[in-house]
Amino acid sequence: MTTSIVIKKILVPIDGSDLSFKAAAYAIHLAKVDNAKVTALNVIEDIKQGGAIGLQAKYGKVSIVEAFKNARRDSAQQWMTKIEREAKSQGVPFQGNIIDDKNTSSEAGVITEYAHRNDFDLLVIGSKGRSKLRGLITGGVSNAVINSVKIPVLVVR
Repeated sequence: MTTSIVIKKILVPIDGSDLSFKAAAYAIHLAKVDNAKVTALNVIEDIKQGGAIGLQAKYGKVSIVEAFKNARRDSAQQWMTKIEREAKSQGVPFQGNIIDDKNTSSEAGVITEYAHRNDFDLLVIGSKGRSKLRGLITGGVSNAVINSVKIPVLVVR
């Protein structure tokens, strides 16, 4: 077998769960070994109409929706800072991106499209995210990404 494997760009979705941080640690390790760059991605989910915040948004209380998104963005920035510190301590180039799901897709769809659009060589993802209940009902974001992305995936348990 003479297939050459080149890994220069690694994507790791981050949701604040322990497994997403463990996935980031694997991504940083692999990036150090292969002299690659790590990009961490957090998707701020769109507010759905069914929840308490979504219902308030439906009836005009946009400020509560913005407050929720700002809180999520602040948390995501803290996660990115934590991962960036670790990457820098290992001498690994790092970029953190926080993007909004503007009701165009699912979180998994946003991650998959981002991976393809930016030509990543590998995706490293935790097997479960923050919402264990959603994972039981729909298969979860991780499962949807694993089944739709067209690049190699390392699943961290």
